[in-house]
Amino acid sequence: MKLRTFLLFSSLSLVLFVGITLISARLPFPMPEQAVAGKLVWQRHNCISCHSLFGNGGYAGEDLTHITGQETPSFLVNYLIKPPVIPPNKYTHHPGLDKRDAQNLVSYLEFVHTIPTLGWPPEPKKAGKNS
Repeated sequence: MKLRTFLLFSSLSLVLFVGITLISARLPFPMPEQAVAGKLVWQRHNCISCHSLFGNGGYAGEDLTHITGQETPSFLVNYLIKPPVIPPNKYTHHPGLDKRDAQNLVSYLEFVHTIPTLGWPPEPKKAGKNS
């Protein structure tokens, strides 16, 4: 009796697991080709060493999860093509990208912005006299 109950629950668990796996595999969250190319630019230039996405990554630069909600795509493309020197630095922190790589990277950041994060990452607190 115990063996039969164990086998029954094991079989039902296996069927449920396989069913959920097959159903979830059919729920596509397609990533546009240009965004895929932008992710490759992100990886090739090791942007994660300074910047973060979803709060994970480097902290020298800002979190770029929702940057496309704060700036226009054309501004971001121009910024990536000819990055400015940000005081107090004497040099840019990353090289300028060609136009296609910059557009692809902005497309990737636009895709990242569409992923629901439920308010994550939280806004960073500013250091000051009243904090």
